[in-house]
Amino acid sequence: MAADTKARRLRDAVRHLMVAHGALEEARRPCGTPLSIPHAYALLELLHHGEPMTVSELAAKLAIDRTNVSRLCVRMEEAGDLDREAHPDDGRARALRLTSKGKRVAQTVDEQSAHHFGRLAKRLGDDVGEVVAALDRLSRAMTSIEEDE
Repeated sequence: MAADTKARRLRDAVRHLMVAHGALEEARRPCGTPLSIPHAYALLELLHHGEPMTVSELAAKLAIDRTNVSRLCVRMEEAGDLDREAHPDDGRARALRLTSKGKRVAQTVDEQSAHHFGRLAKRLGDDVGEVVAALDRLSRAMTSIEEDE
């Protein structure tokens, strides 16, 4: 198969995955809430990190530029999900901490998405390990291409 054909097949498979996942449709989010995917993922990162993060740390975890994460954090703060405080070690940085409401929303996102992916895992059966391994490999390849540019 020609390299150009392989590239288009891979592109289309990733596109179909995103569409099937509901990533483009606000009413069908796998997190069980109407939150945007970056908002839901930020909640999960902050919940699982367990301690305050800086905007730069969150941006690195989400692979989103710092400016967009800063804007996301403003929206999260306005929604009552996040407190932004002066960082204890760096006066220029802001420490991001979930509010009690933010923790509840993050736990809901965690539970709803785990339920969603549990249903998916059940459909995949014994193939779950292979699918996860292939997705991990794809993620590593995507990351290495970004690092090369």
